[in-house]
Amino acid sequence: MKQWAGQPHAALHVLPLAVLYCAFGLPRQALCFVLGAGFGVGMGLVEVSLAYGAGALLGYGWGRFWQRRKPVEREPLRWLVRVGRQAPFRTVLCVRLLPVGSALLVSVASGMAGLAAGRFVLATMLGGLPQNLIFLLAGSGVELRHGWALVAAAVLVLVSAGLGGWVLRGFRKEMRKRDSRA
Repeated sequence: MKQWAGQPHAALHVLPLAVLYCAFGLPRQALCFVLGAGFGVGMGLVEVSLAYGAGALLGYGWGRFWQRRKPVEREPLRWLVRVGRQAPFRTVLCVRLLPVGSALLVSVASGMAGLAAGRFVLATMLGGLPQNLIFLLAGSGVELRHGWALVAAAVLVLVSAGLGGWVLRGFRKEMRKRDSRA
């Protein structure tokens, strides 16, 4: 693998496949492990970040297309629409930092909700960094003992909870402002 990955422009040849892999919501952890083994942590992080952002943007586009072609009732998406429109970056970042959930579902729902595309992609790429880094390190051969894996998981949960509280607090503040105006 390292021999092939050392070829000129190998990362550019892998990128379209990695984008499609991420666009279909397949497990990014496996992709990170393979890219870490092939390209190392530095180039692997660049590769997976670009693939994750571009793949999420494709999923977002599918959601926008679906919403325009056949509008669906936004009732199940009401919370995402209301909070996402007020704080699209924080909302997507919070969801992306969670170590569970469907990346494809978040992308499509964000597109259907009409969240700002640029903020969506940036929050997606930043929110994926912690998990990407952990699995790239594992793929490159750095051993992550159970203690470090638990610490990383705890940090992800705490950061996600903090961001979730931040988003919720901003949402409640905005709703109070609207209620006082009405």
